[in-house]
Amino acid sequence: MSIKSHASNFFFPIIDNWPEYFDDPHEGLGTTYERFLLHEFFAWLDKNFPIERVLEAPSFGMTGASGINSLWWAKKGRQVTVVDNHETRLNKARALWQGLSLKAQFCLTGQFEALPFKDQTFDLSWNFASLWFVGNLAQFAKELDRLTRRVIFICVPNRFGLGYQLRLHWPGSTRPDLNFEAVKTSNIRQEFEKHGWQLRRKGYFDIPPWPDFPLKKEVLFDKLKIGFLLKWLSKNGENAPQAERMTILDYFSGKRPDLKEEVFRFRFLEGAPLPIRWLWAHHQYLIFSRD
Repeated sequence: MSIKSHASNFFFPIIDNWPEYFDDPHEGLGTTYERFLLHEFFAWLDKNFPIERVLEAPSFGMTGASGINSLWWAKKGRQVTVVDNHETRLNKARALWQGLSLKAQFCLTGQFEALPFKDQTFDLSWNFASLWFVGNLAQFAKELDRLTRRVIFICVPNRFGLGYQLRLHWPGSTRPDLNFEAVKTSNIRQEFEKHGWQLRRKGYFDIPPWPDFPLKKEVLFDKLKIGFLLKWLSKNGENAPQAERMTILDYFSGKRPDLKEEVFRFRFLEGAPLPIRWLWAHHQYLIFSRD
């Protein structure tokens, strides 16, 4: 993928190119890095809440292969349900799960605000970079309130970040038809607090050394003429990560058990002071509980 090939939708190219990642699951360093950061949030949630049933809805939004963000929970033996509104994409996600011999339920819906599950079915409901596909945030919050017993975990793009703003105003780029009001953290907090949910944690995360551009980061580093930095930080020396297949699927299959250690060589900014996180973080998160 290149800036030129997706210039009309540089802001959020996954809308157009998501099938590519099912044909070739190489997602690049940036997406793999994000997924491992999510695992750390999952571990915290698992430690602090009794979680057996997990709902990911909507599941489409993250760059890379869709519908696989909840693999961690299935690996821990939890019951996972993945929801999407695109039948082909959902079926392809199901095939990836089956290839890893991990189980989940897959639900096709035409409306995220009205899901076909009984009240209080799930202990955890969550999503990543997907709320702007929800047409009515108030109704969606009401639905998650109905379905969720213990905790809600929401991740949205950091609208204040430099990378986000550059993408939003990129010359020649079009602004996708998304519900931008639904990813404002103030709106999210207001809607869930209406239903008695209390904000337990919030913050900025996903703060790697590269900007928030929707390119495979190996490609981005090469374009910026700093590919040497990846080589320098890679344990493989001259076998730079940009030459390798990079996908979380290899971690879960056991092909690359050291993948987390490889990508986390780039996490040295995650503990940066707030001004840096505010300007450079790719995402924000909110965790609500009924406490």
